[in-house]
Amino acid sequence: MSAIVDYSYYSTVYMGTEADNVSFPALCARALDVVGAMTRWRVTEDNIDQYPAHVQTLYKKAICAQADFFAVNGLDSVTLAAGSDNGFTVGKVSVHGRSGAWISGRLSDSIAPLAVDYLEQTGLLNPSVPVTDWPMLGGWFGC
Repeated sequence: MSAIVDYSYYSTVYMGTEADNVSFPALCARALDVVGAMTRWRVTEDNIDQYPAHVQTLYKKAICAQADFFAVNGLDSVTLAAGSDNGFTVGKVSVHGRSGAWISGRLSDSIAPLAVDYLEQTGLLNPSVPVTDWPMLGGWFGC
């Protein structure tokens, strides 16, 4: 289970009701993977304390919202749906179910809208990634 969010936090601080104590570890582990991928793995158990308190709170709430999403929709059905785009083709025209999604790729159907709402307020969805930490280049450059 994640040291970032535990069942006590989920049930008493976040006030989640969709997951029980038995199912929460699996839901939380998968939710942490999705939220981690969305934020490009910037936040870890080792560095979460380096972020401002409000960012830590919103990050934890995003994990809880994602766990609720999985609890309501089911881990298996959401994971399977993420691999299909529910598109269709008529003649030379193709329509894909993911068009217009804020995030593209296999995870787009598996992301809780509330998790996105929390993370948008943190700056962790910024797409720039560190390229190098070589000091002569000024630390890192966003791409």
